[in-house]
Amino acid sequence: MATLKDIKGDQIRYLDQDPVVQGIAGGTWASGGDLNTARSYVGGQTAGTQTSAIMAGGFAGGTTQVANTETYNGTSWTEVNDLNSGRLGAGTAAADNSSALSFGGQTLPGSIVNLTESWNGTSWTEVNDMANSKFGRGGFGTQTAAIASGGNPTPTVAVESWNGTSWTEVNDLNTPRGNHGTCGVQTSALANNNSNSSGETESWNGTSWTVITSYNTAGEGRRMHGSNNTSALNTAGSNSGGDITNTEYWDGTSWTEIANTAKGGGVGGSAGSSSSALLFGTYASPQAATEEFNAAPSAGIALQEGMMWFNSTSQTLKGYGTAAGVPATSWASGGSLNTGRYGMAATGTQTDALGASGSTAPVFVTNTERYNGTSWTEVNDVNQSRYSFTGAGTGSASIIIGGYVGAPNPTSTLVESWDGTNWTEIAEVNTGRNSNASFGTQTSAITASGSSPSTTWSNAVESWNGTSWTEIAEVNTGRYGPIGSGVQTAGIIAGGKTPPTSNVSAIVEQWDGTSWTEVGDINTARAYAGSSAASPNTSTIIFAGENPSNDANTELWNGTSWTELNNLSTARSTVGGAGIATSAICFGGTPVPSTGTLTEEWTATAAVTTFTTS
Repeated sequence: MATLKDIKGDQIRYLDQDPVVQGIAGGTWASGGDLNTARSYVGGQTAGTQTSAIMAGGFAGGTTQVANTETYNGTSWTEVNDLNSGRLGAGTAAADNSSALSFGGQTLPGSIVNLTESWNGTSWTEVNDMANSKFGRGGFGTQTAAIASGGNPTPTVAVESWNGTSWTEVNDLNTPRGNHGTCGVQTSALANNNSNSSGETESWNGTSWTVITSYNTAGEGRRMHGSNNTSALNTAGSNSGGDITNTEYWDGTSWTEIANTAKGGGVGGSAGSSSSALLFGTYASPQAATEEFNAAPSAGIALQEGMMWFNSTSQTLKGYGTAAGVPATSWASGGSLNTGRYGMAATGTQTDALGASGSTAPVFVTNTERYNGTSWTEVNDVNQSRYSFTGAGTGSASIIIGGYVGAPNPTSTLVESWDGTNWTEIAEVNTGRNSNASFGTQTSAITASGSSPSTTWSNAVESWNGTSWTEIAEVNTGRYGPIGSGVQTAGIIAGGKTPPTSNVSAIVEQWDGTSWTEVGDINTARAYAGSSAASPNTSTIIFAGENPSNDANTELWNGTSWTELNNLSTARSTVGGAGIATSAICFGGTPVPSTGTLTEEWTATAAVTTFTTS
């Protein structure tokens, strides 16, 4: 019999302590020196480095704004000369604490100013005013080359550039913002969102702003740390659920959740880079706390995806990799559909998904939308409007099968193929059906069960080879409204409504390319759910559904059993679902309009797992 050593060989190490995540992903927050004057809403966006930072002004509670300035040396804060005009919510730009720029802000009880002051390491001097009077401005750059973005009391898109002498209006933001975080320099920067409902971020290249991938947890007053638009931290903040403590890292392509801060709250001061950051004066109430972030050192053994080792101290075999729900993955908001609907065909991945046709209650639509990981875009319509049907394939190469088209021929045999631009009618299925389960690719797919013209429940299964459909081995239990996942030679269907009373079912059947076998039931019986349809039949998630009311449950199949994971934020059914078990997407659903445009994203992170041995 093959042993683990035979299989993995020298890849399994014998260690007296676990390897650790190195770099930014393994970084942690620790307490720094407290401010001398507790406050929030401080002037500090890009306010120097972790060991040489500056903060000026702020809100001390009640109706009190302060002019106090403090500098940080990596250990403690020191009181230095005050601003000439005390104010809160000013923007700041500084390379270090020897030179800085403070601009805009508010003097209580309500005067909003366009003042600019310059710091020379000893004192502040008033210089040329800004064009716009705003507070809560984003600020980044240096004393002689700075940018001020957005601002309140009404969020604005206005952006001004400072050349060391005067301000000039430059290209606007795409989205109005105020109380937002910024980081970077005059030619390369990021700005986040001040809204509770969006994590939209914009990137600045020195000339114009571009909307990029949204971060995972939206909130007001979130701060940013970084020296350019390709590597940054997004920290703290608040939203309708309370104070936010999570930190997210931007690697130039996507956002990843990493270590939390000790305190939440927004509109604080930020300084430093993505590997060495400083956070101070966050808003819950005026506070003196300072926190420092440092990336994990490179000493020792680095934890890498796929690594296995035996810990001789704890006498345990361990591994490191990505698995759905380990650690406890949660759903996060994604971009909204343009047309709210339910019962559409869904294909693709989390970053390239397709939603076709569906019902807006009561109208069936032909609309097709494509998702790029951030937002949905209208593309060319399907030929036949319908709902309660399924598809297979990717965002650029899909097929959609059957569907309910209304009287007098409610169940359709129609199949359409998507080439990334247009839909084309191709060979029809042998048995018309709606509420069917499908999985596979554009040229190699399975469609199973559903509701057929002759009976409410169908056992029929058909296989697609890219040219024609062939009837193959039937499922054991005919049903309508099940969900499918997998490839043509290895898939599963789960749930649905079964005879004779149309009760929701927990039955799961697995397909091995030849026959169907009943396997472990899902924990929550349901129909009209969504799934990570591109997953193999040994690792998939299902979510939402009707049981008989709308459901938010998410469950993971590991090839043997189902495990309950974190719920969707909004219960619904007849949703679109796409992706894989570790990176999935749920969109649309009934009831409309309340849930018809909603998109939620599921992204698992890597974790250390302890294996059971004997």
